Amino acid sequence: MSFIQMTRKALLFGLFLGLMPLQAAMALNPPTDPEEPPPGGNPLPPVSRVDADGPYAVTIDTRAGPSRAGWVARPTNLGANGVVHPIFIWGPGAASRPSDYEDHLRRIASHGFVVYSEVSSNSGDEMGEAIDWLIAQNGSSRSDYYQKLDTSKIGAGGHSRGSVATFANASDARLTTTIHVAGGSFDGRGPDNLRRPAAFICGEDDRTATPNCERDYRNTRTPVWFTVIDDASHTSTARDGLAVIVGWLRWQLAGETERRTMLIDPSCDFCGTGYETQYKNW
Repeated sequence: MSFIQMTRKALLFGLFLGLMPLQAAMALNPPTDPEEPPPGGNPLPPVSRVDADGPYAVTIDTRAGPSRAGWVARPTNLGANGVVHPIFIWGPGAASRPSDYEDHLRRIASHGFVVYSEVSSNSGDEMGEAIDWLIAQNGSSRSDYYQKLDTSKIGAGGHSRGSVATFANASDARLTTTIHVAGGSFDGRGPDNLRRPAAFICGEDDRTATPNCERDYRNTRTPVWFTVIDDASHTSTARDGLAVIVGWLRWQLAGETERRTMLIDPSCDFCGTGYETQYKNW
């Protein structure tokens, strides 16, 4: 072998040895693609409490919806920092209006949700029409909601008759979750419509609705969470359960999976004193 050939071989061998640490590092730490943005936009701003107002200032439109008969409570600065807002449809109880639940609507909207509410019917037609309207608003460049709503994350819920209306809509494929407050179905067949995870929130002193809630829980085949709040009446359950509603929505609609342990865990926040809680099918 000539001197030139020997020199070339030595140089190549040295280069190989010099690359070995780099190659080993690449094997242990392979290059990764840039992280994709969260589906639907940025997440909601984090909060440490669900029993208090969230970080958003709230604006309420009292003449909203397809027939301008509903209320929308929403973050004042929609879409700030790239957030797209989950949607929640709320049904008031019988003989009630959205104005009777203004505190609820404001609290939920302050956490980053766009909340629609209209007088409830047993059929719940107004809920489906509200979803249609909000999806259309999100797609219209003339709307304040244009591309600022997460139409893949829609929840429905209500109190008393509003819960009945929610059961009527529960098979809507656009819904991610439903919430039923002091409003079990009258015939026990409401759970037949459930397709997604549901929360039942009822009151210990509510002798009318809570037995129906218990029957609905037994009949539910989807993932379900059920609590009976100590000393809560039919009327007060909506107020007493507001923190549960916010926590549930931040888990189910905002994707905060860490909230699961607030609700489904042997030592969950809403399983101890003041709550008689059970859950199944998770």
